[in-house]
Amino acid sequence: MSSSRSNRIFSNYFLVVVSISSVLFFLSSFTFFVLNSNKIIDDFKEKIPVVVFLEDGASDIEVSQFEKKLSIDPNIKNFVYTSKNDAATKFSSEIGENFVEFLGYNPLLNSFDIYFFSEKVENLYINEIVKSFESEDFVNEVSYDAPLIFLINENFKKIKDWVLYLAVFFIFLSIILINNTIRLSVYSQRMTIKTMQLVGATKFFIKRPFILTQIKLGLISAIISSLFFVSTAYYLNTNYFEIKLLSIKNSFLISIAVAFILSLLISVLSTNYITSRFLNSKIDKLY
Repeated sequence: MSSSRSNRIFSNYFLVVVSISSVLFFLSSFTFFVLNSNKIIDDFKEKIPVVVFLEDGASDIEVSQFEKKLSIDPNIKNFVYTSKNDAATKFSSEIGENFVEFLGYNPLLNSFDIYFFSEKVENLYINEIVKSFESEDFVNEVSYDAPLIFLINENFKKIKDWVLYLAVFFIFLSIILINNTIRLSVYSQRMTIKTMQLVGATKFFIKRPFILTQIKLGLISAIISSLFFVSTAYYLNTNYFEIKLLSIKNSFLISIAVAFILSLLISVLSTNYITSRFLNSKIDKLY
């Protein structure tokens, strides 16, 4: 085999691996998103705070009793107390200027950021909670993002439907892209396939090396895409999000398994179909 032919085959295989790996990476990512769409939306809802601002005159006993009330409420996931001094320090850091020195006093208030479990984050329930908080004498104001909660709850089902539609579309698109990549790879060896047939080789004998080669390339692509997928998830978890990887390890395994299975299945079926087409074609049609 000449050096130029070897280089051409290597380049061809390299292109196949890169193309299939890219498709499988996005397929794994989208599968992971579909499996965790409910959790992602729930986590987002649980990060919407109800902020309770306290009167400056609120006593330590009143604050302590309110904190205890929050801690035993089964509908509250967690809460964070922020003193007016801490709030001033944070705000000064954000604007790059000590506004307390400029004003001569701290206009901010002590506050609680209260986060509810996702099933309780809906306007009717939150409105009732807000009214109960506002009835307390030591509470100055209660605020929350009502339009955002309404928007999420109203569009929750639509989001789930669209995610499902996009999942089906993306799987279909992945199949087409991988199939076309394999077809181009086998097409470059169409004359070899026809020559083997003309010298008396059986169809199974001709197909077998091509199918085995594409299976190997598919496995290599799946391994590369899986490593890249896990590395990307780890990077995002370390630098941007708190994904809690152990709690969703099954989703990772399923996403990676889908990539492996789809890669092998398409490799076998596509290669078998494409080589059959070349075997059944007249030799003049191959030019």
